[in-house]
Amino acid sequence: MLETKWGLRIISFVLALLLFLSVNDVFNTFVTQEQLSQTDSVVIQDVPVETIYDKKNLYLSGAPQTVNVKIAGPQAIVKKTESMMDFTVKLDLSKGLVGDHKKKFQVEGLSEKLDYEVMPETANITLAEKVSVTHAVEGEVNPNRLATGYELVEKQVDPTQVTITGSSDEVAKIAYVKATLNENTKLSETTTEEAEVGVFDSNLNKLDVTVKPAKVKVMMKIQPSSKVVRIVPVTSGQLPSRLKLESITLSDEEVELQGKRSVLDGIGDIEVAVNLDTITSDTTLKKQIPLPSDVSRVNPKEVTVKVDVSKK
Repeated sequence: MLETKWGLRIISFVLALLLFLSVNDVFNTFVTQEQLSQTDSVVIQDVPVETIYDKKNLYLSGAPQTVNVKIAGPQAIVKKTESMMDFTVKLDLSKGLVGDHKKKFQVEGLSEKLDYEVMPETANITLAEKVSVTHAVEGEVNPNRLATGYELVEKQVDPTQVTITGSSDEVAKIAYVKATLNENTKLSETTTEEAEVGVFDSNLNKLDVTVKPAKVKVMMKIQPSSKVVRIVPVTSGQLPSRLKLESITLSDEEVELQGKRSVLDGIGDIEVAVNLDTITSDTTLKKQIPLPSDVSRVNPKEVTVKVDVSKK
């Protein structure tokens, strides 16, 4: 019984000791001390930049959204900083006036044992009086997105207008506000996609402004390319000598063709051949509408031809 109690006491002591060492990070201290003797450096990419200025009355342009930060020092601290990202990069313009400025980036939260370098070191920025305007948005669809034999017959943007905010100089340059669709899938049916809104000057240079909402929905009504053309009967051969041709009438005067727009635009009338050599009396014929080259569909597909003759 005594031996059992002492055994339990020893085990309890060992466990308590291990817990004490763990809580006080003693094991890690030994490792860290070894790592502290080694130095390292790393470039941390795309660190967000926090800008500080009078956002209510002023508009800031030229400030990058991210920068790269090179840190160097004890290996353990470098590794920890790289993984934790527990520091901030700021561009403090709280005392800045309207005009152009060259400001250095400030880094806060880094260990004093680290050396650092911000790349780039400074930013050339402009503070200007903030102006907001409302502008209509135009949906823009690349014609190459249309599947063969289809065309865009209508497009609608929702919402139709956006609010554009920027400096008075930039806002004055606004010539185009476009919602450009960047998808690559071919369009063969009516669909709706989301597009980012871009603001451009008269030379299609993108302006440094903000847009709300930044994205809009564009509805595209897609239909097969079509064209309506006349049907013209064209005769060949001759009637028997005892007969004369009175008239040729068609059940339909026009047909609708579908295909490439460039092909359709070059098509005039559709000719339907009528061979008079086979006619000996009033005759009704069913004739297939000939399908022109590169035309995918014709409606109707056939036409009724009525040939009236009389005796001489």
